[in-house]
Amino acid sequence: MFRLYSKACKYAIRALLYLAGEREEGNLTARDVCGKARIPEAYTRKVFQSLVRGKYLGAVPGIGGGYRLLRKPGKVSILEIIHAVDGKNTFERCIMGVSRCSCRRPCLLHSAWEASKKSLLEELEARHLGDFVKTFTMAG
Repeated sequence: MFRLYSKACKYAIRALLYLAGEREEGNLTARDVCGKARIPEAYTRKVFQSLVRGKYLGAVPGIGGGYRLLRKPGKVSILEIIHAVDGKNTFERCIMGVSRCSCRRPCLLHSAWEASKKSLLEELEARHLGDFVKTFTMAG
């Protein structure tokens, strides 16, 4: 089954939304973020490492340390987060999961996916964390 992004990416978006809503609080521990953003702790290390490498999160070790958002929520697109966690080629996979799908050997949905993918990527690039922080904090 095709997914736009992985579970790890879903949790990364949740973590960043939570941290964006708590920017004034300073550094927050991974455990706090997991609890408040409803993220299983098993995913935390991998997800946070990707976000630190991508320079979305700052990490401060030791007592009083934790994580903080490095960029303004209005400057971080959803597409950037997907690329940071799942890789830049995440939308190049076949929508039907056919391993040999290509322009030369297309699956049944290949042309429909190619036609709609451009508009989807533009929409994900246009949407930023800042667009969702208020909704996320109210729902959380």
